[in-house]
Parts: sequence; structure tokens; C-alpha cells
Amino acid sequence: MSRIPSLLFVLVLPVAIGGSVLAADLILPAAERSGLGLTLYQGDIALVRDRRPASLERGGNSLSLDGVSRAIRPGSAMLQGSGVTITERGTDSRPLSAERLLAANLGRQVTLYWPGEPATRGRVLSVEGMPLFEVDGKVMAGTPDRIVYDGLPPGLTPRPSFHARLNAESGGPHELDLTYLTGGLGWSADATGELDGDRMSLTVWANLGNSSGADFPDATLRLVAGTFNQAGDFGPRLMAGPARAATEPLREIAGPYHVYTIAEPITLKDGENRQIPLLASTQVKVHRQLVLEPLPPASLQSRTPEPRRQHPMLVVDFTNTAKNGLGKPLPAATIRITERGPGGEIMLLGEDRLEALPEGAEARLTLGEAFDVTATRVQTDFQKIAADVSESAWEVRLSNGGDRAAVVTVREAFHSDWLVIDENAPHVKDSAGSTHWTVTAPPKGQALLRYRVRVKG
Repeated sequence: MSRIPSLLFVLVLPVAIGGSVLAADLILPAAERSGLGLTLYQGDIALVRDRRPASLERGGNSLSLDGVSRAIRPGSAMLQGSGVTITERGTDSRPLSAERLLAANLGRQVTLYWPGEPATRGRVLSVEGMPLFEVDGKVMAGTPDRIVYDGLPPGLTPRPSFHARLNAESGGPHELDLTYLTGGLGWSADATGELDGDRMSLTVWANLGNSSGADFPDATLRLVAGTFNQAGDFGPRLMAGPARAATEPLREIAGPYHVYTIAEPITLKDGENRQIPLLASTQVKVHRQLVLEPLPPASLQSRTPEPRRQHPMLVVDFTNTAKNGLGKPLPAATIRITERGPGGEIMLLGEDRLEALPEGAEARLTLGEAFDVTATRVQTDFQKIAADVSESAWEVRLSNGGDRAAVVTVREAFHSDWLVIDENAPHVKDSAGSTHWTVTAPPKGQALLRYRVRVKG
């Protein structure tokens, strides 16, 4: 079995364009960038703007920009500069291997170290299967202990690269702007809310993730909130505490999106996950309630002999208005709601998905089941009034094992014509297909709701 030769150079191979290798005469290293900007979208995609100085010759030039993202979308890459015309372009984000490096030196002289022998010079004849080398007029087959290369073959760069051929109207210094879309970069929002009575301290953080294979030092950063259409498909979340930033990012409207511009440059290294504040701790007025979710609509149009046991869900809702303490558009986020326990310790009540919340919209967060409150739904009667009309009578018994009264919203849903014809508490019609009752169960006690519904269809 052949061994992989050890290397003294770590390289990325040239890119093939139109069947030929595009070898770069001019390397523009990432370390010499004159500007770097990132626009991150929600959904693991970003727009990278990479500016680098270049000393070009008048006429044709071949160049390579290293340090681009491994997940670059090749067709999206654009290289622009004053007085230059791009004639060919391409990307090389393939991983480096010892075999490919050896193949890039086909026909070249290398230094070979064979077991127990001094170093010898040889020319690479073949890399198919077992490598072949010409040494002192003889052909040797095998894998040496070590291969030392004299230098970088044309077009090779240490990291994933963008390659291009261009024509320059004049020689001398130029500024070239490389812009491309990439996967492996994106952001999501994480929110925390600490409840205190009917107030909630709301904080929103931007969670930045980089798995693109490239580092982005001192980049200007913009975050786009919203969902946009993509032709094709392209990290762990942290529990964030209250934000203490002195200033919030500048927010602007761009088309159908909201764009947050971060005031200070950000360094985002490959494999890194960082959080920055979007909304500093803000006091928001909220309403919390226990909600008993409705039965499946078909249950109201058929016999249901077995009782249904349920626990009401703790629901927190608030309206995004200045009067309520907010009045700012919020990006879609995972939100975690906490509350102080008897000893002042933080207790997690639950988490939910906060959808993008424009100003004036209402948020509804479902956190978890009420442990002390149990609801038992029993169908007490079912009759077929006509071929497509039925009546169903129900009792909902609410048992409260807690030390405080429990106010429960009992909801019911329908998928056809309906009418409440009897009830021991008034219902409120929420929409054409839903209604609710409000029932209070006393501490260590029970409450009973009765209603009869006629359904057609």
C-alpha cells in the first residue's frame, strides 16, 4: 500500500476554466485587503464585498484572490474595477490533498527522500496509481518518505481562491472589488423576555455564524431581516442575557426588508459563533393567560365516548406599539421566557418562535402546560338532527390544585356552520370558525363549563 508523501507547502490548486488551467501571475493576498463588508441574511447566506489593491500591467493580466469562502457560489462572483474588463473568471474551493499537489508538479523537479538514503533530485513522471519519478536517468516507482517542492507552481494559492483574467486600460495601481454570494455565513435572532407581573423585559440579540471556511477580519456588517426567494438551497444557539449596548444598530428599510447596520467592525473567524445586541433591554406590557386549546373539529360532529384530559397552556401575548413600550419592528427569532422564582433565581418558563413582528402587530407566545390546572372534557350528548346537522353537548371540568385562582380561556374551533344553542357562561365569537369562553377555577377548587353546539355540514 502506498503512503501519502509529507509536504512542506500547503496549497490550493488552480481552477480549470474552459478546459484549461488558469494560472495566476499576480497574487492578491487576503492580508492586503483595503476593505471588507458582509451583508448577512437570515437563512445561511451572505453577500461578501472584498476590496483589494492591485498593480496591473496595461493590457492582459492574470490574477488570483485567495481567502474567499469555501462555500462561494461561483456564478454570483463579480470582479470590478475602474478601467478593467474581465475576460475569464472562476473559483477554486476544492480541498487540498497530497495527491493533487503532486499532480500539480507533473514534469517538474522535486527533492525526494527515500528510506535510509540521502536526498535525491527527481522529475515527476506520473501520478496515476503508484507515482513514477525519473532519477539519474532511471525510472523509480514508489512513494518516498518525503517530497520537498522548490516553490509554488503557477496558480496555486494557500486557500480557496477566485481567479480571473482581465484587460486593463492603463498600467499602475488599481482597486478591485470582488463581490459574491456564499453559504456558510448567516444570522438568526435570539430573544429573551423576563416576566414580572404584566411587564416583560425584552432583549434581542443577533446570532452570527461562520462555517464558510474563511476568516473575515474587521468587516463592516449589515444584517438583513426578512425572507427572500432563492433559486436553490444553500449553528447552535446560545442563551442570551440582557443587552447592555450603549447604542443600538442603525435600522433602515430596503425594499421589503429591514437592514441593521452595525456601528463597529466585526471579526468573524471560520467556525466562530458570536452574538451582538439588536435591541437593548426594553420594558414591554404583556398579557398572560391560560388557554385550553380546542378539540379537533370532527369531535363536535361525532360521538366521543371517552373523556378528554388536557392541561391549559400558558400563553403570553403583547402588541408591538410605542404605547406598550416597544413600537419597533422585530426580526423573526427564537424567544425564551423566564421569571424570577421565590428566592430570586431565574426560572425558564418556556420558549417559542417569534415570527417577524412589524410595528402594530400582535405576538402570541405559547410557553408550556399549566401543571396545577387540569381540564376534563366530556361529551354528555350527541344527536343527529338531520342528515347534515348534528348537536353535541359538552362539559369542561377545570380542576385547580394551585393556591391562586386560575382564569382559563376555553377555545373551540369549527370547520362548518355552527351555532351555540345552550351554555352556562357567555361565549365570545373570535372568527367565523372559532369561539371561546372564560372560566375561573378557584384555588384548590373546580369550575364547570357546559355548552351545546349545533353543527351543519
